[in-house]
Amino acid sequence: MSTRHRRFVAAAALATATALAMAGCGADSSPEATPDQTTSAGTSSAALAQNLTPDETDAADPSAGPSDPEPKSATPDTPESERPALVVSEIRMGDYQGKDRVVFELDGTGVPSYTVDYADAPVQQGSGFPVEVDGDSFLQVMIGGQVLPTETDMTEIPVGLVTGDGASGVNGVYFAGQFEGLAQSVIGLDGTDRDFSAFTLQNPTRLVIDIAR
Repeated sequence: MSTRHRRFVAAAALATATALAMAGCGADSSPEATPDQTTSAGTSSAALAQNLTPDETDAADPSAGPSDPEPKSATPDTPESERPALVVSEIRMGDYQGKDRVVFELDGTGVPSYTVDYADAPVQQGSGFPVEVDGDSFLQVMIGGQVLPTETDMTEIPVGLVTGDGASGVNGVYFAGQFEGLAQSVIGLDGTDRDFSAFTLQNPTRLVIDIAR
């Protein structure tokens, strides 16, 4: 059995167990009881990612490039009165000096917190549904400081799969929406866990993930 197939089976089993547990507890499965931000994963058609902007292809990597596959995270020291209010407005991907670069652009104010780590069988937060993106390894990106777009005049990208062109070594990025202030995305990659780095850029606010090939 291939690694990819094993992970799909594991994810499906987890989703089934979650559904049975909810049924046993008498959970309400009606549409009214399911928030929009926890829509079932894997139902949206793929969209083509935008290309990197000039400063994203020319600027030096402030973290000195991917060095290991260990988790990366950051939490800005922000006063309570200046808490970020952000939504993910665009996903871009492309080649950066022989590495795969994925950029999450954020509309709004403030600097986001983030956690980036590999997940064996990623599931959508809030619903527990498997996140369907092609790959052997899956880099999960959690971005904090999110606000519901329905409470602002900002536009969040739709839940679904975003793919790049042939120049990218990334199979796709699945945007799984947000839940309790955290936006979730999963980057699908071929092969074993690769070294990566994560950092933010400003003007506009962006989270950048560089992945070794």
